[in-house]
Amino acid sequence: YESKRDLTSTHYKLTPRETYTLHKKKPYIDKNNHIWWQASNIEKINDAGEEKRLIPHRVNSIGKLNDIWLDGARSFETDAIFSDSERKFYIGHDKDKTGKTFEEILTAKTQNEAGKIWLDFKNLSSDNYQEALNRLNYLDNKFNIKKKLIVESSTQSSYFKKFSQAGWHTSYYLPTVKILNYLEERKTRSLSLLANSINKQLRQQELKAVSFDYRLYPFVKDHLEPLIPENIIYHTWDLSEAFYHKNLTHNLANKEYYNDKRVDTILLTYKSNFNL
Repeated sequence: YESKRDLTSTHYKLTPRETYTLHKKKPYIDKNNHIWWQASNIEKINDAGEEKRLIPHRVNSIGKLNDIWLDGARSFETDAIFSDSERKFYIGHDKDKTGKTFEEILTAKTQNEAGKIWLDFKNLSSDNYQEALNRLNYLDNKFNIKKKLIVESSTQSSYFKKFSQAGWHTSYYLPTVKILNYLEERKTRSLSLLANSINKQLRQQELKAVSFDYRLYPFVKDHLEPLIPENIIYHTWDLSEAFYHKNLTHNLANKEYYNDKRVDTILLTYKSNFNL
C-alpha cells in the first residue's frame, strides 16, 4: 500500500512527470499534450516576470479567454472591427466572423487583473475614427483600460494622432508583404525610402510604437531604428513559436528580437478549441 497513490488519502501526490495513461504507454508530459505545456510555459513566463511581454495571439472568443485565464495568462491580443451603425467594437479577425463585443470580452473577466490588451483595430477609417475614439473613451471610463491597451492600426492617415493625443498607446502595423518582398529581393534603396516615409508618418501621427511580424526585425533594426525617436517601442509576433512548444523558453532565448529590450510585446500562438 502506498498512501501517496490513494485518492482518498491526504498524502496523495502524483506529479505530472510521474503521470501516464494508456497503461503507462503515454506520458502526461508528452510533447503533444498542449494542455500541459501551455500551462507549464505560462507558469515559467509568469515566474520570470514576462507575463506582459509574452502574450497569447488572437483571443477572439470568451472560450479562449477562459482557457488562457485558467492557464495563468492575464495579457492577450484580440482583433476588433468597429460597427459604424452600432458604434461598438465587435471581436473577430474578419467581418463575417465577428461575435462578441469588446465590452463583453472586458466584462467576462475581472479586468483589474488584466496586464496588457493588444487591440488590433481592423477597419479604422476617416469615417469612423471619431466614434471609435469616443467608444474607447467610454470603455476606459467603465473598465479603466487606457494604461493597459495597445491600439494598433495599419492606417497611414493623420487622424490616428487623435488617439495618441487622447492618451492611448498607438502602434502602426508595418506592411508585412511589402517589406518581406524588399528584404528577399535585397532592394536596399526601397527599404531606405520606406523607412523614411514611416519615420515621417510616426511623427505626424504622434505614435508610441510600431508593430510587425518578427521576420521584419532586420528592416526595423537596420533601416527604421536609426531614424525614429528612441522612445518608440516595438511590438512583434512570432507565430512559428507557441506556448505549447516543449522547448519554448530555450527557443526564444536564441531569437535576436527576444533579447532586444526595445521589443516590449511578443505574440505567440496559443492552441484552444475556441479559436476564431
